Amino acid sequence: MTDEIVLNVKNIEKSFTGTRALKGVEFSLRKGEIHALVGENGAGKTTLMNIISGVFKPDAGEIFINGEKVEINSPYEAQKFNISFVHQEIALCDTVTVAENIFMPAINQSRHFTVNYKRLNNQAVGILKPLADIKPDKLVGDLSVSHHQIIEIARALSMNCKVLILDEPTSALSESESKALFKILHDLKRKGIGIIYISHRMGEVFSECDRVTVLRDG
Repeated sequence: MTDEIVLNVKNIEKSFTGTRALKGVEFSLRKGEIHALVGENGAGKTTLMNIISGVFKPDAGEIFINGEKVEINSPYEAQKFNISFVHQEIALCDTVTVAENIFMPAINQSRHFTVNYKRLNNQAVGILKPLADIKPDKLVGDLSVSHHQIIEIARALSMNCKVLILDEPTSALSESESKALFKILHDLKRKGIGIIYISHRMGEVFSECDRVTVLRDG
């Protein structure tokens, strides 16, 4: 972990139909750190991450990427700023292959209608190899929940993410699967990726994370 700030949000405000969800929230993420964001249900954690990832627009406040003020108006724009959000509810397609799921955003944005599956599989192998032994031509529906998490992370890496947001990633994992996931996260951390880790499991937070921010009632 370095002192280099890759993401900084200042005085973020957000309300929904008159209810204030976030009140002047400040949060920063350093290059190569795992920064835990904790708080009770309804505290505003997911709302804040949805703002950072372009799902919601803040009512007020500023977002800085590598010291530069930016506006993130959509998840697509968040990807351009190298921000990826792996939600608690995994968003994979069970009926297509691992490789197709990893590169689904690129396939959807491509103007070409022909997919080179051999090249797709080779690229998927390159991304998956440091993470886990998952065959790129396997159907996602045949794989475990822990492998689904890894495929989501691989998808983020395929988009060259520098900020990786994980929402309760171990909620459906066994202890051994969670340990395997944390090994992957620490490898990513050593490569300079900043990770925002949302969790209710305080044992994991204090044993695996570098910093902790508590969000209380926005």
